[in-house]
Amino acid sequence: MTPEQLFSDLLAAAPSRPFVTYYDEATGERTELSVKSLGNWVAKTHHLLATELGLGVGDTAVLALPAHWISIPALLGCLTAGLTLSPADPAADVAFVAPDTMSAAAGVPEVFAIGPERAAAGFGTDAPQGALDYVTAIRPQADTWGSVTLAASGADPFWGALTRAAAVAEARERAARFGLAAGARVLTTRDWGGPEDWLDTLLAPLAVGGSVVYVRNCADPAVLARRGEQERCTDTV
Repeated sequence: MTPEQLFSDLLAAAPSRPFVTYYDEATGERTELSVKSLGNWVAKTHHLLATELGLGVGDTAVLALPAHWISIPALLGCLTAGLTLSPADPAADVAFVAPDTMSAAAGVPEVFAIGPERAAAGFGTDAPQGALDYVTAIRPQADTWGSVTLAASGADPFWGALTRAAAVAEARERAARFGLAAGARVLTTRDWGGPEDWLDTLLAPLAVGGSVVYVRNCADPAVLARRGEQERCTDTV
């Protein structure tokens, strides 16, 4: 079993269910993607990497992105293509970065920038110097999940020495530790600083067939409680 297979299984079982809901209390943004809609973004990312760039098992992707809905297709797209993830690696083959994490892509030949403040529209021609706009790059790619071939096995690396199978086991263990039941709807304000955060706020909910509500820029406990009630969250991570 691999993390990307967990997503594929959820897509087959409940395509219309919301998977990621994102709030930014500073800008008023609320964005929600169903499993199927997210799958379209993941498929496009997969084809950018596997079809256009020819990357796959044995290649590495730097992922230096915040906890945001636009970051999830980048992560899952890399996994479906068979890539190993890293928060920073100058020997990596491709990098997905935000404007304030461009330094993590130093030395990487293919760099795609994602702007959380204009995630759906992208940068267009205004991407940070040395990077291509992620949204523009994936726009012409195929978006049907049936065109995606999961390239890696459970024995292939997720990050570092941790295999994909071990990552799934770790995600399930963390889900149990957090008390996540099947279908849990998880509220989190945690940012992504690396693999530990990916496991806790994405893969643990995914391991129980659940969903995630990310809330950013929220310093008011009352607002956070209201979001949890509005979104019918069952757990907080």
